[in-house]
Parts: sequence; C-alpha cells; structure tokens
Amino acid sequence: MLIADSQVHIWAAETPERPWIPQGMKRLQHMQHRLEPIGYEELKDMMDAAGVRRAMICPPTWEGDRNDLGIEASRRYPDRFGVMARIPLQRPEEAKQWILGFKDEPGVKGVRLTFSFENEVNWPKDGTWDWYWPFAEKRDIPTMLLIPDAKPQLTEVLKRHPGLRVTVDHMGIRGGTKDAGVEPYIASTEALAQFPNVNIKLSNLPSFSTEKWPYANLYPYMERLVRAFGARRCFWGTDLSRMIGAYGMHYAEAVAYVQQLPFLSAEEKEWILGRGLCEWLRWPA
Repeated sequence: MLIADSQVHIWAAETPERPWIPQGMKRLQHMQHRLEPIGYEELKDMMDAAGVRRAMICPPTWEGDRNDLGIEASRRYPDRFGVMARIPLQRPEEAKQWILGFKDEPGVKGVRLTFSFENEVNWPKDGTWDWYWPFAEKRDIPTMLLIPDAKPQLTEVLKRHPGLRVTVDHMGIRGGTKDAGVEPYIASTEALAQFPNVNIKLSNLPSFSTEKWPYANLYPYMERLVRAFGARRCFWGTDLSRMIGAYGMHYAEAVAYVQQLPFLSAEEKEWILGRGLCEWLRWPA
C-alpha cells in the first residue's frame, strides 16, 4: 500500500537573514506545533520509520510566503516529497509570475491558500482572491484551502469554475474547535460534496477532540464525510509538527489510526491513506 501524507510542515529557525512574519513565533506557539524546526531529513527518517512513502510539504504560515525548503526537499527526494506552494495572493501579478515559474519545479504539485488568519480572513469576501480562480482553472492547478469560515464564497466560486481541482484542509473545521462544536463545520463541508471536483483532508484529527486515543467521538463526523465524498476524495494527513508538539504522538500512530477505523473497508483505507491523494495530484506511484 502506498501511504502518502497530505500535509506536513518543515521550516528553519528564524534569523536576521531568514525572518519570519511579525508574531510568527506567537502563531507557532498558539497553534501548538513543535517549537523546534523540522527539516526534511528528519522528516524523511520519521516517514521511513512509520512506513510513509510520500508527503506533501505545505510551507508554514509563520515563515511567510516562501517555498525554498520544500523545493529543496523535493529536488533531493523527488519521489518522496511534493510541495503545495504558498503564493502572495494579495499581489496578483507577482503571484502569477511565481506560479508560472513553478513549471520548472516538478516537485511543486500545486498551491495552498490559507484564509483563517487575521491578515487574510476577509480575502474571500473582499475580492482579493477573485483573480486566482480563472487563472487556476485554466492551468489546472491543484489547490488546497484552509477555509473554515468562507465556504459560502467557495461554493459560488465552484459554481462558476467547474474545472477547478480543490481540496479542503482539516475537514473544513476551524482550529481550536472541539468535540460537538465541530458539527456546523462538518455540515458546511459535507455540503461541498455536491461538487465532484472537491476533496477533503481527514487531517489534524487529534486537535478536534478532548478525548484520548482513538478520539472515538470524531468517528460519526468522519464517517459522514467519507460517505458524502467517497473514500477516493478523502485524503489522510497528519499536520505532523502539531501532532508531535501538542499530543506527543508518533508518526506510526497516525497511520495506525486510519487502519483501525471501524467504518472503513480495506479498499477505502487504501484510497484514504495515499492512493486518492496521488491520483488527484497525478503523481504516479
């Protein structure tokens, strides 16, 4: 079975030569990620120990719009790492040039956009993101979205651009939401299943429950989404640095978590654990 993680972060320490965004450390601490940087060699070793073949590097928000470490990792290990690149969405012409430049980087598999932080939360509503969708549709750019609070706006985009390829991060749940509080987010994500070009990540799971392993109170919500989207459109992901930092979990435990879910067949586990993600990215095994 090909096991592929749909979301991991790697980053370097903040230095004068490599500054983070203002309040970057505060954001890292607030999100409960591991505080020490994670490099791709360490990540690869953890993947090897857990039987994870591939991982999609999502450059973290606290480093700003930079992709250099992810690209370096994909060049070094092209069959192990892909990159969902960040772009300066609020500067369209610059962002377009970035994207066009990625054509020379086969490790860049698509773009990841985030819309849950103070400087970007209004971008789906104030028109900032409008330019991106026809550009992405025309060029067939796979796009991952951290978009807990703007699904009505996303719905309108999907109606206008049926050729988009979109994956919604973390089941569409806002960070910090726990237990039964996830219900409205699950319902709004479930409604997106009507669009055949939308997928979801079953990722960052421990953060949504106050229970201990195996977070059984999340089972009904996960099962609803798998039944709505189908297993081929549900991608397992760890958000590994948060899992390590906040919950002290090992990579192998995250793989085992999906393996033990009682409502999934063996074939569904295969799709969720990696096959679906790789097919969506057109990244052959």
